[in-house]
Parts: sequence; structure tokens; C-alpha cells
Amino acid sequence: MGFDIKSIMNAATAGVAEVIEKDFKEIRLDYEKIVVTGQNKYSMDEIEELAAGIEMVGGLHEPLILGRVNGEYWLASGHRRRAAIDMLVQGGADNFRVVNCRYKDMTETEFQLHVLIGNTFNRHYTDYDKMIEAEEWKKALKAAQKEKLLILERGERVRDYVARIMGTSPAVVGDYNRINKNAAQEIKEQFKEGVIGVTAAAAASQLPQEEQKEIADRVAAGEDIKAQEIRDMVDAKKEEEKEKRSITEQKTEHMSDTDTTEEEKKNARRLHALKMLEKYYIYMSDEEVGILERMLEDCKRRKREYGLEDVGSTI
Repeated sequence: MGFDIKSIMNAATAGVAEVIEKDFKEIRLDYEKIVVTGQNKYSMDEIEELAAGIEMVGGLHEPLILGRVNGEYWLASGHRRRAAIDMLVQGGADNFRVVNCRYKDMTETEFQLHVLIGNTFNRHYTDYDKMIEAEEWKKALKAAQKEKLLILERGERVRDYVARIMGTSPAVVGDYNRINKNAAQEIKEQFKEGVIGVTAAAAASQLPQEEQKEIADRVAAGEDIKAQEIRDMVDAKKEEEKEKRSITEQKTEHMSDTDTTEEEKKNARRLHALKMLEKYYIYMSDEEVGILERMLEDCKRRKREYGLEDVGSTI
């Protein structure tokens, strides 16, 4: 049966695990034969408590979800449970070694999507985990597009799918993307630790690296910096850059852009006059236009007679 990514994502959004695991087959495996690929990048906390619960009830309450990729069983969902089983076995409880699983044959892209979909049922993520999840979803859905597993309709964006699956807004997904892509490492670390929130971290990521580090230092020193304060810093920075660009443009407008070489410097007066004509040509009289046209024809004639090369334009 084909991989119906849209129906699976709809199921993930609605929290219907049975639909996601449709057509999966049951199997019992030694947990060490299950490949942990590193696709799962989320928090792995409270493993000891989970292991104690598994030991108390005598096994896993829910089977591990696997993808059989190139003949190997890859762990798609249940990383914390597998880690808890490993803890029990390493502690001498070998009777927990063989675990109940459900699997389905998949391509690598399909497997990555199932890893992400499986994690949507775990809603105790930190904001940092959600940032990682948003980035992984973006990569997976773009790969799915290339493999024609996902075909977007007109007006649809990958970001909209990511937001819908994660139960948030496209704007928040945009914040996650800005933090992941532009935030200084110090800001990311504080975001990961929960010291600084999504809005503040996203705002800080718009500042130069040095200014981000200054914010991180202030936060590390115990200062409570609000998101609005950081946004005010960003706005001030934008105004400063806008003013600098305006000054630069004004200087450029009043400077001849012909003083880069000695040869151009010799022609600066002529080129400057031509550029000014380009700017004010609408104010020329018919007589002046005629004079310029005759000058142009005369210049062309001399070029032909002397066999000269083109020297560029004023544009």
C-alpha cells in the first residue's frame, strides 16, 4: 500500500495512533537487534522512573514502533522505552530483553517521517525540543516533496504543514527557525535550559552575534531581560542600519562613480555631466535634444574612424 503522507499527518494532528500504525505487523525482537539511528534528537529524561514502571507491570505497555529499512529494524518510536529496557537488562533483568514491536517496510524518508509523527504524541517537550522538531519536520517534508510523497497545492507551504502537525502557528514555527538558524550558541544554550523563552530568543537572534552574547551574559548574571526590551533593541538596530544606508546613498549620489581608476578619473567631468543628464533629461528643450543627437552621431563617426573600442556606459 502506498505511503499516504497527508492522511498520516492528519492522524498525527488528531492524535490517532491507530491510523498512523495502520498496516504494521507484530513481531517480538531482542531489543539489541533494534537499530537506534540517531534520528531522535529530543529530551530523554526520567528513564529510571520509566524503567521502574516497566518492571512493576512486567513489560512494555505499548509496543515499540519500527521501520524495516533495507532489511534492518530501525526504531521509529519508543526511544525512552527502549532506553528503560536497556537499563533493566544491564541491571540483570534479562527477562525484559525480548520486546513486543510493530514494524512496516519503509524507505529512509518514510522512516524519518514516522519518527517525527510518533513524537507528536509526546507533548511534554521543552521549547528547545520543539525547535528541533520543527527543523526536522521541515527537512523531512522537503525530502518527501522531492520523492513525490508530498505534493503541495497552490498556496500551501511546508511551514504551514509543520505548524499544523505541531499544533502551533506558522509564526511560532518561524520563530523556531530563526533561533535555530541565527541565534548565538550562548542564546541557544540558555533557550535549551529554559532560562530564556521562545519570543525573547527569536528576537535576540535578529541581533549581531556580539550583542546576542552580551544579552546572554546579562541573563547569566541573573538579569531578567524581557522579550519587549530585546525587540526594542532590534528596532533600534534596524533604525541605525537604515540611517547608515541613507547616509551612504546620499554620499554615493553626490560622488562620481568614475574615480576608481586613473583613466576614469580623467573622464570624471564628462561622465558626471552624462549622469546628470540621465537624471534631468525631462527638462531638456527640443533644441537641446537636437544638439545632443548631433553630438551622439559625431561621437559614433569618430569611433568608426579611429577604430576605438566601447568603454562601457553610465548605467
